Amino acid sequence: MSHFTVAVITESLEKVEELLAPYQENNMGDCPKQFLAFNDVEEEYRKEYENGSSEGVQLIDGRIVSPYDEEFKKVTASGTVIGYEVPSQLKRVRVPHKEKYSSFDDFMIQSEGFRSLDEETGKWGYWENPNAKWDWWTIGGRWSDSLLLISGKRANAAQIKDIFFIEQTDHEGLNVEIEGYQVPASLAPIFQIMVAEASQVWNEVIEGKGFYKPEFYIERYGDKQSYLAEMLSFSTYAVITSDGTWHAKGEMGWFGMSSESPEEAKEFSKSYFDSFIKQANPEHYLVIVDCHI
Repeated sequence: MSHFTVAVITESLEKVEELLAPYQENNMGDCPKQFLAFNDVEEEYRKEYENGSSEGVQLIDGRIVSPYDEEFKKVTASGTVIGYEVPSQLKRVRVPHKEKYSSFDDFMIQSEGFRSLDEETGKWGYWENPNAKWDWWTIGGRWSDSLLLISGKRANAAQIKDIFFIEQTDHEGLNVEIEGYQVPASLAPIFQIMVAEASQVWNEVIEGKGFYKPEFYIERYGDKQSYLAEMLSFSTYAVITSDGTWHAKGEMGWFGMSSESPEEAKEFSKSYFDSFIKQANPEHYLVIVDCHI
């Protein structure tokens, strides 16, 4: 299970749900039908039914039962089941599915967990969204208030013109230079803190005191200046642009494991501003969404 950030760029805050909808996983059976495709599994499972088998145990009376039959349970004095144990003198056998189940339909229901044929197609299978990216989302969430506004405030959503991006150099009013970046004077104190915090993390990792190995940081970021640039720049794991297109570093899997290479991750972050922010309508909103898959 993984959480990741998605920036939804939209002309209206009311359209956030609409822009996310095409990427909903059908795990709860409530994904809108227009985004679903039927996955026909009959051919795959019929081969298993025709040629496959399952393990069984032959009892002394000749009956064949599952290795997880009631009589093989190991139970403690308190009544807790701690496993199953098949006596060594009993013979383990392979039971063909065609002998164990009277029909293919019975096999699909009793062995593979299907309830019935799909009503709409009359086939065995399930409906899924081939473009699924999330199964749950909320605005902000674990990344609440991650947008730094030019005003100095924090937010989960704001018009792009009001958000501070270090790549911009044309801020109105008095600017100061910090680490080579033009920063509105009003943001100088918090930006200096951000630089100090990022520098501390880099130094600790390189000194072998961090969670990650120094080699990973050097491969991923190159040097401290490149690391600071990425940490101080705004980016998210994925972006949904106002036309509804999904853009991401890679494919998110379980436990926060994603498919992109270090080079792909670096390029996505490096081009983030030019690809998504610079090209967007400054009047549009950028909304931070915490997605789960």
